[in-house]
Amino acid sequence: MNNIEHISTALTARQQGLQALLMLTEQIRELAEQDDWAAALSEQRRRRAMMDEFFAMPCSPAESSAVASAIETMLNVDKEVTSMLYRQRGTLSQQANQSCRNIRNVDRYLSNTSM
Repeated sequence: MNNIEHISTALTARQQGLQALLMLTEQIRELAEQDDWAAALSEQRRRRAMMDEFFAMPCSPAESSAVASAIETMLNVDKEVTSMLYRQRGTLSQQANQSCRNIRNVDRYLSNTSM
């Protein structure tokens, strides 16, 4: 049994669930960095379902610190992903505007040529 397997077996089911949420959150960030928004959305939906399941059961006082830390981490990553998304949206909007200008310029040129 390697070290990671040993650590995983030592974790409780709740700790494993929290770890899975954090790993999925990191996966969402990586997909966003790669501009793979369809996959990021799919993983976000999966994470939402996992979060609903995880938080359906109240946190014990013993795990509240770890859960609070995980929530903070997820929120920080979500802020990063949201920033990436808005930047990407802005870039796409600029490209769309430039394409519209190019089409208008081509139309103007064509209207001034003799055929």
